[in-house]
Amino acid sequence: MVLDLSRFPDQGRLTLLDGVVSAAGLDLCAVSRWYVRSFPLPLPFFPVHGSDRAYAAGREQRSFLSSFVGALARAGAAFFNPPALLGQHFLKLEQLQMLRSASVPVPRTLATNDPQAVAEFARRVGGRVVYKPLAGGALCRRLEPGDLGSRRLALLSNAPVLFQEEVPGRNLRVYVVAGEVVASYEISSDQLDYRGAETAVHPISLSDGERDACRQAATACGMAFTGIDVRRRPDGGFAVLECNPSPMFAGIEQRTGTTVVTRALADLLTR
Repeated sequence: MVLDLSRFPDQGRLTLLDGVVSAAGLDLCAVSRWYVRSFPLPLPFFPVHGSDRAYAAGREQRSFLSSFVGALARAGAAFFNPPALLGQHFLKLEQLQMLRSASVPVPRTLATNDPQAVAEFARRVGGRVVYKPLAGGALCRRLEPGDLGSRRLALLSNAPVLFQEEVPGRNLRVYVVAGEVVASYEISSDQLDYRGAETAVHPISLSDGERDACRQAATACGMAFTGIDVRRRPDGGFAVLECNPSPMFAGIEQRTGTTVVTRALADLLTR
């Protein structure tokens, strides 16, 4: 069964009657395992870039779907991953702290709207710095000297930004399913942020330290299924950048002719 929530409520009929869920008359409680690809994001505190009517409708949809999934969970269904974990993608600072607490190596990170703090961080790091949105939605960029000018830094008054020490080296994507590393790939690109700019993808072996860190990271973030972004330094060191709670994998498998992640996820769902 597939529930395409991207088209709800215009398409798809979902019902919650006295705590019992159904879709077009089907008993969804009979489905005991769900793979959650995506889930509607939490809404802002007030309407932005839209009408009050659209905001109110979105709020109602989110409220219904959260209760709908909660009813399935109370009926005994398991989710991989639970929708609540998908929020980690948009709470990067909280996830980084989870990883630090589990002794997983991560880059030095600053989040601020204070121009002086940014300039001091860049001096303290002593090397390249990258920046990106706290909640995602844009590519990671390298901090250039011109970005430290007063006019550029004044833009921080619009919103805080996440700054990190750049980790030089190779891009790895590691998939962990049920606590075990099932696949790892190197993604080549001539861009700092490889998303949409991949030039090659191929399977790669991990060191024992990388493998252990990825298992620890998945456990720390509470994810039974995750795609972990790792940077491997030229000297063999590494840093974990992020654990994705609903990672893309079909494109990588198509490019590499593998189905390891698909089979591991299917096995998790059918155990």
